[in-house]
Amino acid sequence: MSNIVELDATRGTRFEFWARRKEKPEAERTGGEVFTLRAGERIVYRIAALPPSFQFYAYTHHAGGPLTLEWDENIIEMSLFYRFDPAQVAEEGVTFLELQGGRLVARPKETWRAWYESDPDRPQLRFSPFQAWMNDPNGLCFVDGRYHLFYQFHPVDAEWGPMHWGHAVSDDLYRWTHLPVFLQPEQNLWSLRATGGAFSGSAFVGPDGGLNFYYTERLPAYDLFKDYKEVQKRVVPSKDLLRPEANRLVLIDGPPGSAHDFRDPKVWYDAARGVYRMVLGAAIDGDPSVLLYGSEDGVDWKYLSVLYRAPEHYRQHGARCVECPDFFELEGRFVIVMGFVGYTDPETGRHNLLYAQVGEFEDDRFTPLTPALQELDFGTDFYAMQSFRAKERQIAVAWLFNWEFRKPAGSPYSGELSLPRVLGLDAQLRLTMLPEEGYRALRSHALTQATRGHFVCEPGQPIELSLAGTLDGIRIVGRGGDGESFTIAHVSGRLQVRVAEDTGEIEYRSTPLVLENLTLFFDRGVLEIFANDGVVCGTRRTYKIATLTSLELASSDIESCEAWSYNSVWRD
Repeated sequence: MSNIVELDATRGTRFEFWARRKEKPEAERTGGEVFTLRAGERIVYRIAALPPSFQFYAYTHHAGGPLTLEWDENIIEMSLFYRFDPAQVAEEGVTFLELQGGRLVARPKETWRAWYESDPDRPQLRFSPFQAWMNDPNGLCFVDGRYHLFYQFHPVDAEWGPMHWGHAVSDDLYRWTHLPVFLQPEQNLWSLRATGGAFSGSAFVGPDGGLNFYYTERLPAYDLFKDYKEVQKRVVPSKDLLRPEANRLVLIDGPPGSAHDFRDPKVWYDAARGVYRMVLGAAIDGDPSVLLYGSEDGVDWKYLSVLYRAPEHYRQHGARCVECPDFFELEGRFVIVMGFVGYTDPETGRHNLLYAQVGEFEDDRFTPLTPALQELDFGTDFYAMQSFRAKERQIAVAWLFNWEFRKPAGSPYSGELSLPRVLGLDAQLRLTMLPEEGYRALRSHALTQATRGHFVCEPGQPIELSLAGTLDGIRIVGRGGDGESFTIAHVSGRLQVRVAEDTGEIEYRSTPLVLENLTLFFDRGVLEIFANDGVVCGTRRTYKIATLTSLELASSDIESCEAWSYNSVWRD
């Protein structure tokens, strides 16, 4: 049985979607069209039969006359479906479409606010996909006065799967417009029942001002931990950044001692020497490592050396390799950032930690200026951080993910990004991270205090709490509407955080510090903490508390205190 609707589509409108044949008994052919687009009486696009696994489809409308869509929903199953006008999409974004109960439901940009706010568990200050799965931020760049975010994306499910690159654009790093999917896997991995695809990578602006992307393609994989192949590719994007114009293989094999983990390129240009350099995450003889490659033209690459190799301690405690390495110049020094996937800290039980080290880089050698790695986030739910240069600032974003507790089933999406953070160095050459100041424009009004140190929160609204003074020994409790709570406390010289899911088996605590100032943001289950001007940070994702009713402070020496309620970034 067919459903027929008329579509609003001007010349040049493009439709993109992922679909497969339904497996249920009622999906047997009933005589209607599986999927057809007509311009007047003329068929301009047709799917005569669907495969049992998801497949990507696209149509660009160049014909005249009204456009109608006919489909049989007993046969076709769609995941992500959208349309856009390439000439207007940078401002208007895509219009998400859904075939639902014989109707076509359209969700253009002006309806996104209602969609995002309708989910009581979805954070409102930070980016999340419209639907489906998201993880690592990729390809962050600032082009023609706008910020571009690409991200790891699985468009057919809210679970991890064959990787694509989603895409969004913003004028301020907080309010985002969804754009078409940018990168797809080299092969249809669903049909192979394999994983892999367009894995993580970064943007690179060359000496000629041209923008390229370097990324890892994981070829069809049948085991998540071994025996897969990862290769490195270079993409030249179209002028409007909507699609790849060219996609070239630039690296196939890692150096001696490396294995299947060989990924996440970050590229820069050394203007003084006129050469290109790339770092990649890997393991050398089992030790998590960062590899250095060199090139004369950005296309042909040669292995140079191991830029960093982790001490034996990390391999002994489960670290499999370095993921998402970052390497950049900051205030005259060089900073290396690394995620040690698989590592479990023997003292606290935390795992998959993110580290940084500051040093000098000369003649392709990195010389640390600090004796040990700096732990970047004691909460651990801040991972796969990527930074980029914009407006004379080094800005970083990371994927928010609770490694211990999965998101409850039933949500149309999974995955959020952190608040954008501006990076700096303190006098001890420690990397600092503070939220990009645009957050202040999102403040709604100051929170009221029922009694001293007891703030009343508005259900569902994000909040900020900023404190300064002699804060050693402070205790902050955020209470949810269902009796659940989180606690932030300074105990025995360390900051600790505990959310409702925690059983105490894992201890989320910072390195020792004398606590002088602290800012925290709570946003429908996301908790980000910045202490001592961003030297110490902690991020947690809880799925048991989405709404706060109150914040309670216990401290005797608070010199200044501000608490704010926030608007959603999806509002005008």
